[in-house]
Amino acid sequence: MLKTIPMLLKTLGIIFLNLSFNIVFANESDSIKCFDGFSFENNSKSCVKFLTNENERKKGLMFQKSLEPNHELHFLWNDSKYRCMWMKNTSISIDILFIDGKQNLILEEGKPFSKKKICHEAKIVVEANKGELAKKYALLYE
Repeated sequence: MLKTIPMLLKTLGIIFLNLSFNIVFANESDSIKCFDGFSFENNSKSCVKFLTNENERKKGLMFQKSLEPNHELHFLWNDSKYRCMWMKNTSISIDILFIDGKQNLILEEGKPFSKKKICHEAKIVVEANKGELAKKYALLYE
């Protein structure tokens, strides 16, 4: 009987810890309001819009006057290859994060209305307000 008490306490501690994390994450989603087709993603702690087809990816943030804080666009492809982004008709300063098939990260700065192509190997590209992705992932601009 005495041998099972430490195991019981350990199990109860794990259950309590798990419940605590769930409560913290639930409260976090309550404090972030998602706009315009964005949905809260617990993994990224942000409001995310997934762009999976070519028309959505071509438009991206073009003609947007602003992007709410903690909102991200995720450009998704089935494979990792050389991808180019640009800021034509985009008036917002943004972070552009390239993620390749091996989970390597490269962060670039998107400057408003720039026609310069920003290209890297990627399976996923994430765009967010300038400084948000740099802070979130503790990255420096390329």
